[in-house]
Amino acid sequence: MKNNKMWLDNMCRIMFLIWTLVLGSFLNVCIYRIPRGESIVYPPSHCPNCKTRIKPYDLIPVLSFIILKGRCRACHEKIPLRYPIVEILSLLCAISAYSKFGFSVRTWIAYFIGFVLIYISFVDVDTLEISNLSILILFVLSSLLYFLDKGFSLINIKHLILGGIYSSSLVLLIYLSSRGRAMGFGDVLLLFAGGVGFDFGKAVVVNFLSFVIGAIYGVLLLLLKRKTVKAQIPFAPFIAMSIYLTLIFGDHIVKWYLGLFL
Repeated sequence: MKNNKMWLDNMCRIMFLIWTLVLGSFLNVCIYRIPRGESIVYPPSHCPNCKTRIKPYDLIPVLSFIILKGRCRACHEKIPLRYPIVEILSLLCAISAYSKFGFSVRTWIAYFIGFVLIYISFVDVDTLEISNLSILILFVLSSLLYFLDKGFSLINIKHLILGGIYSSSLVLLIYLSSRGRAMGFGDVLLLFAGGVGFDFGKAVVVNFLSFVIGAIYGVLLLLLKRKTVKAQIPFAPFIAMSIYLTLIFGDHIVKWYLGLFL
């Protein structure tokens, strides 16, 4: 009986990971089509260059990219590297969510928070815009995860909102003082929606990580001469990465940081 339960648990874990890879493939469709106002259902997946419909066996996440050597089977046009990257990021979100919450409803919610954050990041890279709908979905998912963990009450609603305020206040000040030149209001909303429920310590962590990751990326681009000092760099990917890292590892980071001084 114990062996049967263990086998079933392992199968559930494997199916969970497979599904998140498949969802990562679907996420690529969303990232490409939604900003263009296209349907995510029709037409079926096809090569943007030659318009050839992609066969099911060429839609296997990550593996198909490797087998095809990163090129369309029909016209041999290069397939953007972002496709397997998004699929792998989706898988990593699933693994990290499972590592924190086990196999539960909270795991799925945490995963879909990562799903939305990946979408926001890549769309911001393409368009320098963050849609209000994606922010709203992120807020709903983050709030739901918080209430599942803490319970629904007036005091927890207060803490939920305070978490968003703590997390977004620094970027809001930068946005206001620079009149929107240094930061966009979408960045403020992203930190608020993703940071709801964070305590003050986690709010510090999410801001610190955002600016450190962004600074490292900016310096690398300058060293590689890919960007100039005045070039506009989308900040949402750094915020999104920091939100998810804080969601999963925030308690450990805060504990480690406090341990340096206590």
